[in-house]
Amino acid sequence: MPEIPFQRVAIVGLGLMGGSVAKALRAVGYEGHIHAALPSAAAVASQQSSAEPWRIVLGHQLPEVLVDADLILLATPPKVLLAQLPEVARWADPAAVITDVASTKNTITCRATEIFGTRFVPGHPVVGSEMTGFRAAREDLYRAAQVVLTPLPGRTDALALGKVRQFWMALGAEVQEMSPQAHDAALAATSHLPHLLAFIYLAGLESQFPGLENLAGGGLRDFSRIVDSNPALWAEILLENQQAVRQQLQQLQQNLRLAEQFLVDEATPDLQSWLARGKTVRQQFHFPPVLPE
Repeated sequence: MPEIPFQRVAIVGLGLMGGSVAKALRAVGYEGHIHAALPSAAAVASQQSSAEPWRIVLGHQLPEVLVDADLILLATPPKVLLAQLPEVARWADPAAVITDVASTKNTITCRATEIFGTRFVPGHPVVGSEMTGFRAAREDLYRAAQVVLTPLPGRTDALALGKVRQFWMALGAEVQEMSPQAHDAALAATSHLPHLLAFIYLAGLESQFPGLENLAGGGLRDFSRIVDSNPALWAEILLENQQAVRQQLQQLQQNLRLAEQFLVDEATPDLQSWLARGKTVRQQFHFPPVLPE
């Protein structure tokens, strides 16, 4: 595996994603310094005992966390991240490389590039969990995961881009590049709309309670697992990427009307053909590995 090309890593946001980076760094034998920013002194105190085995220096003031860092990884929710950019720029070392893990890229890529210039390398590990917080973080989260980098042509430094690519590869990830717009369109289809559907479908069952609690099979369990995710975070993501999500939603509505017509017409061959197409499409996906509990 490649070596980590940074000596001092600052992680802004030590939840599932940022915390998993910290744990993964220690798991691969990283001997540099890890500093992490949490939103408050109370949050620092609550995480201190958990963080100590990985020798993470915790703080809630950005100046103390960002000092001398040569990589700054922004791992807060999209709205928080956007609001933090000016303060991060104020305290970051002028030579530091800045990257992020946000699941929407267009707005963040453009805004952060305006602030940091060519040393901002936008990224998104296409992996996660419905669990939240540092205690849900795991050292193997990024192994064999896909990480998408969305550099802007002519506006992202090639050396910084190469270092961030090497960083993720050293944690066991596979790295690819695409434009921010292509990323957001793709993730609307593979992540954002599926989350919206799961949340909305389960909410729609509320009127049928009590009565359904003991009648759920594995299909509903597997389909609804992601509904344990943070609703506030997902509202942010869906609104941030609403244009691409709405396009996917419109296509889905057309398909649902077609499916309804198959049922009305009792068109067994047509319905079976669509079900078979769905199965075939699923078999073409390369899903993240299922991690043991």
